[in-house]
Amino acid sequence: MKNNWTIRPATQSDITIITRHRFHRANEQQEDLDAYASWLTGTLAAGNYTGLLAQTGDIVVAGAGLSILDWGPIRGDTQARRGRIVNVYTAPDWRRLGIARALVAGMLQLGKEQGLKTFNLSASEEGHALYQDLGFVSYPTEMIFRSGDI
Repeated sequence: MKNNWTIRPATQSDITIITRHRFHRANEQQEDLDAYASWLTGTLAAGNYTGLLAQTGDIVVAGAGLSILDWGPIRGDTQARRGRIVNVYTAPDWRRLGIARALVAGMLQLGKEQGLKTFNLSASEEGHALYQDLGFVSYPTEMIFRSGDI
């Protein structure tokens, strides 16, 4: 039954699941998966990443994570740390049931309990309305520069 799911904290034993949420397309490079799993193992152990997973029985159907970043104070925000919502993924058959909303709201609550006040994320077109409903606003000035052999 599709309304029979529960949320639980992610643990080290969930590294592979979380990695697949981040890299969920069929043609992902194994090198990317391995690098992310290695990074995630360390950052989860250090307490700089926390995650929530939704499951039914023994099957994980969705997840979301929170990376805690040492961002440094900026104009209008004197707090040095901020949270970045990452790895929001729901299996296709489990979408539109409120699971992602519950997971992201849970991540925001966990971050606030750790004293975080500012959160950001990268929104897909499909997820944009959900994040707006949760209070996120578009931030159009963000850009990216990548150096090297990427």
